[in-house]
Amino acid sequence: MRASSEFLATLVLVLVSVSSVAHGDPLVPALIIFGDSVVDVGNNNNLNTLIKSNFPPYGRDFVNHRPTGRFCNGKLATDFTAEYLGFTSYPPAYLSRDAIGNALLTGANFASAASGLYDSTANLYRAITLTQQLNYYREYQTKLVNMAGNSGANNIISGAIHLLSAGSSDYIQNYYINPLVSRIYTPDQFSDILIRSYTTFIQVSFSICIYL
Repeated sequence: MRASSEFLATLVLVLVSVSSVAHGDPLVPALIIFGDSVVDVGNNNNLNTLIKSNFPPYGRDFVNHRPTGRFCNGKLATDFTAEYLGFTSYPPAYLSRDAIGNALLTGANFASAASGLYDSTANLYRAITLTQQLNYYREYQTKLVNMAGNSGANNIISGAIHLLSAGSSDYIQNYYINPLVSRIYTPDQFSDILIRSYTTFIQVSFSICIYL
């Protein structure tokens, strides 16, 4: 009986969620993204870096059939995530001209191709380090407060989904090709460094949310 009740409660929650999305109400107030090329939607476009994708054939299967800075011919996993959550637009690249006004009320994308959990990885390619992404995130929250007030900004941040995709570049574009790193650290030691960086990221991002 208890199992049936739990199943019914879950079913009702799913139906409510589907109904909410069907009526144009996103399941969460915002989607906030950090990371590397897997989720970058154009932050590298105006950086002094070789790691860019704002040229054909990138974007040929995207909505506008033009390169946007996504390292993909179409949509990224985070684009599909935004759609499934009920959003009618995607979180804009924070450094793009689209990241203004009401567009920021439903989230922002701070990801940068060639970035990693380890800041030195991003520095090799002049990408945006994870530390700098958090600095932009802090700046973003200030903008939210200016637009929605403290209470409104707090509701957006506390209810938002925060997504991080990083780590592969640390190995592929740093450890495996950089003798200055691979000769100093074993793979396990380097993994420990990445785990510490990840832990710091979580702690700092959480503290930013607390003191909003």
